[in-house]
Amino acid sequence: MNERMRDSAFASTINPSWAGAVGGYYGGPDAYNVWAHADWKRFRDNRKLPIWVGGQDGPGEARRAIEALRGLGVPKRVYTVLDIEGRVDDTYVNHFGQALQPAGYKVWVYGQASSVFGNPRLNGYWVADYAGQGPFMHNHRHVRATQYAKGENYDSSTVRDWTYNSGPWWV
Repeated sequence: MNERMRDSAFASTINPSWAGAVGGYYGGPDAYNVWAHADWKRFRDNRKLPIWVGGQDGPGEARRAIEALRGLGVPKRVYTVLDIEGRVDDTYVNHFGQALQPAGYKVWVYGQASSVFGNPRLNGYWVADYAGQGPFMHNHRHVRATQYAKGENYDSSTVRDWTYNSGPWWV
């Protein structure tokens, strides 16, 4: 298993020569820093994973998320992420997914290994699991990616081969 994706609150902390996938915030009431258009353009040839940091209003946030994705020019049928950290909230996740999926987006649910599987999987999970093993894939059939290391400048993740090589990424 190798590092295939880096995510950060700030695009500037990921070296622009990085050839793997990049993840950054595109919105949400608890987003620490939303990447601007120019931030995403730094990685024009990379696979990109836009991340929405969830709050409490699933339907309302879903509408704002769709508007934000369209505003960035993110095409339909690509991956996006709903970041809910350690929360388990079936109603919120379902409301969010019930709007984004018909709008054409594939939604991964991101959260800690101790809680994320208590949420609906939508189009898969991106699990934060810092087991200290270096790059590895969390052993669960619906996991698409595993964030295995928190870094000073960015966090590192593995991504399943078929997801990385054949999945519908924003490029």
